[in-house]
Amino acid sequence: MPDDTHTTNLERRYRRWLFAYPRAYRRQRGPEVLATLLDAAGPDRSRPSAREVSHLLRHGLSRRVAEFGRRAVVVAVIAAVLGGLSGIALGSWLAWRSVDPMTPDRATATTLARTVLPVPVQGEVDYYGRHTFWNPNSNNSLRGGTGLRAGRATITGAVPPRAGFRELAAAVQQQMRSQGWQGVRTTIEVYGSQDSPSAQAEVTGTRDGYLATVQVFAADQVNPSTLHLDLMWAEPPGHLRDTVLGGLAGALLAALLGLVTAQRMSRHRPGRQRVYSWLCLATLLMLTPAGLGNIPTGTGSLLANTHRDGTGPSIYWGGFVFLGAQPLAILALIPILGIIIGCLLPRTADARTTHIA
Repeated sequence: MPDDTHTTNLERRYRRWLFAYPRAYRRQRGPEVLATLLDAAGPDRSRPSAREVSHLLRHGLSRRVAEFGRRAVVVAVIAAVLGGLSGIALGSWLAWRSVDPMTPDRATATTLARTVLPVPVQGEVDYYGRHTFWNPNSNNSLRGGTGLRAGRATITGAVPPRAGFRELAAAVQQQMRSQGWQGVRTTIEVYGSQDSPSAQAEVTGTRDGYLATVQVFAADQVNPSTLHLDLMWAEPPGHLRDTVLGGLAGALLAALLGLVTAQRMSRHRPGRQRVYSWLCLATLLMLTPAGLGNIPTGTGSLLANTHRDGTGPSIYWGGFVFLGAQPLAILALIPILGIIIGCLLPRTADARTTHIA
């Protein structure tokens, strides 16, 4: 048998993991389960095994779920999905709040272009949208919204005659690395001799919060090689972290809200339970359009893919700027508030009698 010190430590740790079980079960069966675990423990054991911990968590949480009821679990799962997608959008949006909404001005863009292009600048700075996130659908969201495509400053380089696109891309990559640009990488795509252009190379990198994207197009029978530089804001350093934390927090809080409200409403009379069901349905219908638009992809959210017109930074709140989804999501706060108020209302006398019986 283990000595007293090991027994005390092991018992204390077992008691912690027993908190996975509901309180009523711990009161009735807790001492019996604890005694069984201690008797089965080998000598000199001071910690539960991984298998025991997994067993306690699995069975304890399953009993908690059974105690809440099937409807509460369904409500919690749906709430967790919508809450997680909304949290992703909120975390991404908050991370971008520290970024200047406007793309680089002409003087800044010209200065940065000299650190990127190994050839002289040709022509003026052109703008594709002036805001960092310019959204052609922004009229469908409140206060103009934010959006689907990254605003960018575009600069064209003067390419020497008969310059090869691979050589140009290599020169751009070397220039950017020597000028302190980070994460510089080159992607080459070859389409075929029948296409125009037949191939292109893209060089990207970040510096001082800016994202530079250089596209080099191969020459064909009609057009010479061309080189274009797009400058825009890069993703904030904490963007991915804030997005993930927002999604986890949103899913957890929404799941807890669903479980607690569904359990509390089960104690009320049928009429109030029907109102609760209708409020849940209204919340689902209002949040689903924005939630689906916020599904993460490799290049941003499903409806805010800033890579559609070339490489750009990722954002994850696209569902809130698509065809009026933002006002619907805000109005969803009304049924959510109604659900919370309904749970705080006292139970009626007939509901108490039915519950006790």
